[in-house]
Amino acid sequence: MDSLITEERLRIYPIVFAVATVLGVAITSLSRIADPTVQGAFLPDYLAHWTGGGLLFADPSNLYDPERQFAFEQRELGAVTALSWFVSPPIVAALYAPLGMLPYNLSGILWLIVSASLLVCCTLSLKSLAPGLMLRKRTVVVIAVLASPPVFELLGGGQDSAFILAVWLAGIQLLNGQHNVWAGVVLALGIAKPQLVVLVPLVLLATRNFRALTSFVAVCGLLLGIQVGLIGVDGIFRWVSALSSPLYMEEVQQGQSWKMVGLPSLIQGLIPEYLGGWVASTLMSISLPVGAGVLLFRLHRASKQLLDTNAVWIATLATTAIFSPHLATYDAVLFIPIIVFLLERRPSRRIRVSTVAAFGLLWAVPVLHVAAAPLSWPMGLIDAPWSAIPLTVIWLESLRTLQPHDPGKATGTALVAEGIPASGPGQHSVSGNH
Repeated sequence: MDSLITEERLRIYPIVFAVATVLGVAITSLSRIADPTVQGAFLPDYLAHWTGGGLLFADPSNLYDPERQFAFEQRELGAVTALSWFVSPPIVAALYAPLGMLPYNLSGILWLIVSASLLVCCTLSLKSLAPGLMLRKRTVVVIAVLASPPVFELLGGGQDSAFILAVWLAGIQLLNGQHNVWAGVVLALGIAKPQLVVLVPLVLLATRNFRALTSFVAVCGLLLGIQVGLIGVDGIFRWVSALSSPLYMEEVQQGQSWKMVGLPSLIQGLIPEYLGGWVASTLMSISLPVGAGVLLFRLHRASKQLLDTNAVWIATLATTAIFSPHLATYDAVLFIPIIVFLLERRPSRRIRVSTVAAFGLLWAVPVLHVAAAPLSWPMGLIDAPWSAIPLTVIWLESLRTLQPHDPGKATGTALVAEGIPASGPGQHSVSGNH
């Protein structure tokens, strides 16, 4: 497989997919704007956030009532085909409230511009993680990012994963520069998707970065206080209840497991449907603690060495992503900095083949889902999120970067030959006391 990954193919195929992404998003968006009763609303995932922002003003006591949400969407947009369920934290509704005051289509276009701009900024900022790769192959990297299935899903659905990606990249850069207090502040903003930053305080504690940990906890506490002020303690409990409700387990954790990419979703996709409800709730409870245990064990083993800040946080990000019980295709943009960092730091056939395999499998998700629709278990297993397998390989490779980096191997030699320091940024202790 590695022999098929040539320079020419790396230039041509991403361009084809990038053009297809732009055309696909444009055509889908225009058709949905013209008639939302056929395929649903323009930016269907954004509709949930817009609904949350609108309901926060109109009916905050029923912010997490799916019937009230659907009625609100129908009243504002007409006969939309299905509920776009808002289950994000209350603070997210507050952030979207200004956009929720605008007409939906105008609001969606503005959000699409914001998301696209964030993606461009995030892609260009990858040079802090892979200076050599971005210097030599920046155009290829940018086109490959634009051609990736997560970017297509993110822009076409109107999701907010670009914001979470920006939070992680900015946080890692601040930690690398020893701006620990600000790093904690920025990373705490990831509470918009709590499952994607939940390991941050554990790693800050494990690396004794108490300044960043203090600011992280302080900002999270502040945001929690704001949320209680917005919808009250009862409203917080209603949000938690929505995430653990049978409806959420059936419609989201089970019903959407085919378009997720984490290990828990792969397990969910491999089991018979009659076991789905019990397994879904179990995986939601244990997956991230298991991932945290593995990561902390590897950090403990490597703690006697002078750890690379970038390596520690790339491994943390990879562990968070692969063990998250809810990591949809659009959230897989979090693997972009992981892959770019590994291609710079530990280039190998394993990384190259796993990256291309994940790329192909993610693009194949809709086709496999349609093919599996009339099939029952076990034939319906073709609908399982198989992309989790190559992404798991990438996660394992990220853990290996916690070992001391030998600048004389692989990319180090190449970078020195080009006059770039082989160690790169981040070759210092992760401890907040240094």
